[in-house]
Amino acid sequence: MMTFIKKHKLITIAMLAYLITLIVSPEIFINAIKQNSAFLLEMLEILPPIMVISSLISVWVPNDVIIKGFGNTSGIKGKLFSILIGAFSAGPIYAGFPVAKTLYDKGASVGNVVIILSAWAVVKVPMYLVETSFLGAAFANTRYLLTIPLIIVLGYLMQRIVKRKDIPVSELDNEITEIYENLPQRNCGACGYTDCHDFAKAIKEGEAKMDECKILSRSKEIV
Repeated sequence: MMTFIKKHKLITIAMLAYLITLIVSPEIFINAIKQNSAFLLEMLEILPPIMVISSLISVWVPNDVIIKGFGNTSGIKGKLFSILIGAFSAGPIYAGFPVAKTLYDKGASVGNVVIILSAWAVVKVPMYLVETSFLGAAFANTRYLLTIPLIIVLGYLMQRIVKRKDIPVSELDNEITEIYENLPQRNCGACGYTDCHDFAKAIKEGEAKMDECKILSRSKEIV
């Protein structure tokens, strides 16, 4: 029991809050249950197709494509692609997390993942149309022009603060992530592998050695 509480602190706190609410005000408790039930039903309708899309991205899209488009070296192009993905997305923000996680696992940078999620939340094209109809084009255009640069700045700051080792990974375990962090991450393919992720996996599995990285070897020779 104590192990469950330590591992799931937020769930435990929520359950206690519901229990206290049930005792203090059963009416509020019933309303909360109804609202949460509606929210869960909405999630059950939206998340399955999103999970299918995420799985298809994971299987069909090569890592090097994601790395070139959204990786650490993708530059302004990667940021623009990230904004477009978020802006033309459909569904509530929580639907963006599985997609963002899949892109992240396949090599997207922390900054670009933040940009995708932020754009998904506040600069979606469908939302722009609704916003314009209620608040006017001047309001919507000004907000978008101010919001997009701030999203890019936020992505840059997150990239500086949060590292890959700080985020749980599904495809890459912590040891592979540590190896990957010590590689140049240029995905040149000179080692014989598609990208640095695959090379890191090969090192972890004993199929390759770190000194097979041509860029690292040249750096040592220069030193």
